[in-house]
Amino acid sequence: MNIPLPEVDRIAKTFPSHLKASLAKVLANGDIDPKLKSDLNGEELDKAYQFRDLAEGTDSIGQMIQTARKLEGSVRNTGIHACGVVITPDEITKYVPVKVDKESDMLITQFDNSVAEAAGLLKMDFLGLKTLTIIKDAVRMIRENHGVELDVDTVPLEDEKTYQLFQRGETVGIFQYESSGMQKYMKELAPTSFEDLIAMNALYRPGPLEYIPNFIARKHGREPITYDLPEMEEYLKDTYGVTVYQEQVMLLSQKLAGFTKGQADKLRKAMGKKLKAELDALLAQVSGGGD
Repeated sequence: MNIPLPEVDRIAKTFPSHLKASLAKVLANGDIDPKLKSDLNGEELDKAYQFRDLAEGTDSIGQMIQTARKLEGSVRNTGIHACGVVITPDEITKYVPVKVDKESDMLITQFDNSVAEAAGLLKMDFLGLKTLTIIKDAVRMIRENHGVELDVDTVPLEDEKTYQLFQRGETVGIFQYESSGMQKYMKELAPTSFEDLIAMNALYRPGPLEYIPNFIARKHGREPITYDLPEMEEYLKDTYGVTVYQEQVMLLSQKLAGFTKGQADKLRKAMGKKLKAELDALLAQVSGGGD
């Protein structure tokens, strides 16, 4: 539209910087979107009204903003999931529009992942892990240099010396357990079973992280193991009464509320969306200078 860059920069700085702000919400018919309006502070609100005034102009600036409003939300490029695979019962072109990848002959779905799942297609993520290659190379080098044949699939999960390594926090090079925070918790937990390691791996992430002290205290008897309902012990016994896994939530919903497996899975997805919304709100608060 041949509008000078300094002018475009000036207009962009007029737009409120709140993460929830969008052209559609700021330029809503009649007034600013009520929910967004309640989230904006005084300075951001003034910016929003100033931006609305610019958008209502008949000059090139007003035309630019109105054009941008029409374009907002449009797909501007496509991406390929690093490990997502769509599985169909027959030729994929019978179920979903596809295109050929620019760099290979691989067929790529033109549906987004959420749309593909909503359409009833099975989407699986097949992850690659460098650690597996390291283990494979180590087994090969031991065979070549020492003539010893190792089968990693037969390594016992109850090996005492291995647990002693975890108890000392000597986990550098072990996938998911090598961060300084995880090493600290390994020393405090002093794991004695494979279930302890699985649970800590699930807990050591945003959200569940706050339950790690309770998990450790309950394992060592410093805190009583309690259940909100006696029926919950069946599924929470192995994690000392702490709900760690999504599968536990699904099984509990089936046992306590009579949910079907499908309803339990919907509950799991709803919880995931709620957590994401809470994290987004927290990020918005932090970026806005809140506590």
